[in-house]
Amino acid sequence: MTSPSPTSADRGPRRHGVVASFGYAFAGLAAAWRTQPNLRVHAVLAAGVIAAGLALRLAPLGWGIVALAVGLVVAAELFNSALEAAVDLASPQDHPLAKRAKDVAAAGVLVAALAATAAGVAVLCGVLGR
Repeated sequence: MTSPSPTSADRGPRRHGVVASFGYAFAGLAAAWRTQPNLRVHAVLAAGVIAAGLALRLAPLGWGIVALAVGLVVAAELFNSALEAAVDLASPQDHPLAKRAKDVAAAGVLVAALAATAAGVAVLCGVLGR
């Protein structure tokens, strides 16, 4: 006979519910903002893209593409930051697998940023070509 799977009650005294979940998410976002310079760089670049979009009077489809591209890059940066923290906790000393995990996660951010750039160029070409 197998033992039952752990439930949320087995995880300790954390609050539960939708409001608490949003609280944890915003706490994570605030922690990343304070500790991750690259997240702040992405935010500055996103603000520049939004300013350009306002100046160019993007159509709703263009804004949707911009929103998805910015969201993709920010999410990738947050996942990268979370993975780096988990790897640092699990492997405080240098280890080739820890390095590989961090490098691959950073590559994910790079791929997201390149895809966002390509999407931005496509939107810009569409706006300037009209």
